[in-house]
Amino acid sequence: MAATERKIPGTFAPVPGGYSQQIGANTALFIPDFSVSRYDPSTGEVYGYAPDYDALEAAKTPAAQATAPGEYSYCYEMQQAPTGCDYAADLAYYGKHYFLRPLRDGLPPLHGRGITYDAEQGTYMVTLRAYDKIKAQYKIKRETCLD
Repeated sequence: MAATERKIPGTFAPVPGGYSQQIGANTALFIPDFSVSRYDPSTGEVYGYAPDYDALEAAKTPAAQATAPGEYSYCYEMQQAPTGCDYAADLAYYGKHYFLRPLRDGLPPLHGRGITYDAEQGTYMVTLRAYDKIKAQYKIKRETCLD
């Protein structure tokens, strides 16, 4: 994982297993050894590791361009989201239906058996069977989890 070094504000003292800063009479801030990149004993400054988010984003697989109707699945941790899609899909908790969110204006409203529109949220709730028919007509992106 790409990481950068950043200064942690305050003055710290070495203690067994890490570094400590007294905040109050009964409160101390403890930083373990494994998260410290370096310690300056003359000033008490501690430098820690911070994720380099720009490097992490650059390391992801480039975004796919959605050119034909269908489902474009991607994993957020490893890939960038596909571009040019009409809807974003999320599988419901129990797996009985999908929630579809329009990604651009001007799309015709979805209607038919198994399709319900929630005007308050601006999303559609569609059954699995209706989802199969919709993904044959529209470009849909679906984020998956890295497990």
